[in-house]
Amino acid sequence: MQLALNLFPEPEPKLADKPKMRTSSLSWRAIGDSENDEMLDILLDSPMESDGLTLCLDRSPDLFAVPKRFFDSYKCYGFFQEERLVGFVMIGHKILYVNGIPRQIGYLSNLYIRKEARKRGWYYRVSEPLFKETLQDLKFGFATTLRGNKNTEPMIGRRISKFPFIPFSASIGINRIFNILVLLPKKPIKGYTIRRATLQDVPEIVRLLDGEYRNRLFGPVMTPEELLKTIEARPGFTIEDYYLAERDDRIVGVCSAWDLRRIRKLRVMAYRGRFAWVRFFYRMLTPVFRLPSLPKPGDYFRELVINDYGVEGRNPQILRALLIHIYSLARRKGYNLVQIGSYEGDPLMEATRGFFYQPLDSHILAGMAEPDLIEKEKIDCSKIFLDIALT
Repeated sequence: MQLALNLFPEPEPKLADKPKMRTSSLSWRAIGDSENDEMLDILLDSPMESDGLTLCLDRSPDLFAVPKRFFDSYKCYGFFQEERLVGFVMIGHKILYVNGIPRQIGYLSNLYIRKEARKRGWYYRVSEPLFKETLQDLKFGFATTLRGNKNTEPMIGRRISKFPFIPFSASIGINRIFNILVLLPKKPIKGYTIRRATLQDVPEIVRLLDGEYRNRLFGPVMTPEELLKTIEARPGFTIEDYYLAERDDRIVGVCSAWDLRRIRKLRVMAYRGRFAWVRFFYRMLTPVFRLPSLPKPGDYFRELVINDYGVEGRNPQILRALLIHIYSLARRKGYNLVQIGSYEGDPLMEATRGFFYQPLDSHILAGMAEPDLIEKEKIDCSKIFLDIALT
């Protein structure tokens, strides 16, 4: 399971002082900064497989940078075997849109366990301190897990009576990330002017972003104040990292372009199968078309992430104009990837047509205090939002 969205920086939360649990040689307890290096090692020992491409999320130097900056509050628990840290899990709280109304939401994130320590019921053992407060106070939350993950998919919907604090769960949608490989040049879309934003553009940025997010489950609440807080919280990001699309002297679209290296790197562990051939042909084309070199196994992709976007009328052509501009910028500056994502089947993602990309799909899981909460509250799950920069 992966990190969920948070866009409102608060003072650094304090980890709860929780009791320690022990069963034979297995135990869990609240952990924090002092375990950071061990947690990073576990993260790099938990690769993701996608059609021949083996990747790891590298959150060095500080795995807690994201929760400190973007969660309203959080708790983190470590799993120990013979006093050795073998895994960890985190839960946070955030105000996000549900049916167009701001609501405090819980979300499970960063569930990673070393291979040799799996299948020991860690998730169930730590369920009471992890979920009790969220279930009692918030009733509703979410998590994500990669589609095809054999370790976590069987847990969807599973409850065991002796662990009453495990939430009722269900997959409510698929989030698709388009990992666009930077290759040949793309021609700009005629009729649109793309420029960097300034502080004077904040009202228009808010209009477009909040117009997009208000109608999406788990969309961030975007006001001028929250936008400025978000910009300040993002390392290496300024107002000028928002790009505006203008047509007939009107702002009709906006998107971000964020280099995440200070909080996350996408490290390549291996190229196999289809991607071994992609890498082979890419290396042949590199000197001819002056392409940025693909990373060697062990190195990381240079990526620009489009994690915010909003366009008038949800017109894919406007987003495509912005996407081509960001792609061209990435090509000039030597980036390998441009990432953008949305719920599976979103017509707005027609903007990616014609690009060479590797999709990465994740289940979006609802966690509920009651099994029929979504039906009782008539929660619209048709258009779910996930901030892909923070997953």
